Amino acid sequence: MKQIVFSGIQPSGQLHIGNYFGAIYSWLKLQESKDNDCIFAIVDYHALTEGPDPQELQQRIFDTAVDFLAAGLDPDKSIIMLQSLVPEHTDLAWILNCVTPVSWLERVPTYKDKTQQFSNNLNMGLLDYPVLMAADILMYKTNLVPVGLDQLPHLELAREIARAFNTKYGKTLTEPKAKITPTPKIMSLTDPTKKMSKSLGSKSYIALADSPATIEKKVKSMPTATGNEKDVIKEFLKNTQEVNKEFKDLAQSFPPDQEIHTESDLMKVKDRLGNSKYKTFMGLFNLYMLLYIFADKKDRQKYLKDLQNGTVKFSETKKLLTDKIVNFPELVSFRKKRDQLIKNPTRIATILKQGSQKARRRAQKNLTAVKKKVGLS
Repeated sequence: MKQIVFSGIQPSGQLHIGNYFGAIYSWLKLQESKDNDCIFAIVDYHALTEGPDPQELQQRIFDTAVDFLAAGLDPDKSIIMLQSLVPEHTDLAWILNCVTPVSWLERVPTYKDKTQQFSNNLNMGLLDYPVLMAADILMYKTNLVPVGLDQLPHLELAREIARAFNTKYGKTLTEPKAKITPTPKIMSLTDPTKKMSKSLGSKSYIALADSPATIEKKVKSMPTATGNEKDVIKEFLKNTQEVNKEFKDLAQSFPPDQEIHTESDLMKVKDRLGNSKYKTFMGLFNLYMLLYIFADKKDRQKYLKDLQNGTVKFSETKKLLTDKIVNFPELVSFRKKRDQLIKNPTRIATILKQGSQKARRRAQKNLTAVKKKVGLS
């Protein structure tokens, strides 16, 4: 029997390299296995918590769908769906709300961050979105959810909600397991102390669809160091070990320890250096991690050696990195496919509609079983 795989991304516009290596890269691998039954969703209901402009949201949905397909997600191999076209998700979310203690939602790590980020729009969705997320996953009797280490608390909450429902009503919902997707930590190009995100502005990320000229401009402006911060460079060299394994092998370590991947590791560095020097450290770190992803091993080793010898020329390193990103085969292929796809918006809409219809047939069957258990049908 195939394992059901589910994952989703909010439609925040064009995908960036953090999205690709943090999610899409692993999705493509899962899609190719005959042992997997994959469902990949654009979760547009979740996007409403930010109060987007309606027309802008429509454009974001379109851009995300185009990027899904340009990156290689195949509607003949996976279900590609739009959350709002499957209303059973919100039906199930309400039922799950009624077995979920408020205290569980208040302890979600990202809730405090979101209340600060959206202090002028503290809507109920910001608190309750993990229950809708749980409904997204549990709706399809999902076995595996590809997640990064920072997303594990969200998946564990979905598992807790499933257990709460099953305890009260009998075994109905499947508790999903995590499929860890170990990835390099990609930080903002403008503030390397923060994870790459579109919320930090267009200069902070490299979109998969960015032109070579745009990529060059963004990389060129990345903060690094003047070369005189010897204590920061020493700290960086001490804590950065050469990575010799492919992404898939990193999953053998939990959490991966071949690099500085975890927040706790980075916070220890921050405590030792202080805020200002830590920002310089992260600038060095981010440049290294981008070299790790896009360049050759010898290029990374030269960067480390030049830092150690005090001979590093960041302008040359950035030029090398720009060339590697621009000519990265997956991105070259992506740009060509995307240019073709955007010319046919009708095809994009049809793929989303057909994928959502497939998903809805499954959702209706599973929701009926849940309703029977709670006495609604």
